[in-house]
Amino acid sequence: MRALIIGGDHVDAAKRALYASGYTEVVHWTGRKNNDLKRPLPTGVTHMVIMLEFVSHALARKMKTTARSQRISVAFVGRKQGGQAEVATRLQSTPDTAALRYAA
Repeated sequence: MRALIIGGDHVDAAKRALYASGYTEVVHWTGRKNNDLKRPLPTGVTHMVIMLEFVSHALARKMKTTARSQRISVAFVGRKQGGQAEVATRLQSTPDTAALRYAA
């Protein structure tokens, strides 16, 4: 299983949580490059984590729409302190990706 993290600078805690949840590969996009909006979604992505810091509205909207059309589960993480720890806790408490909600 492959997960995609979009945004954020220091995503080590989120990566560790995803690996602990059974993901074999975690891809990270910084969300700061102009070309990120045009990048195709990597194949095999089953879960997406969008870190809302340093991600443009257009990129977040595009990824949400893409996730909805391909039935990929999405977790949005805000700018508050400890946001990555929140993702880690959420993923460790529900390691099954079916338990994560799909983008609405």
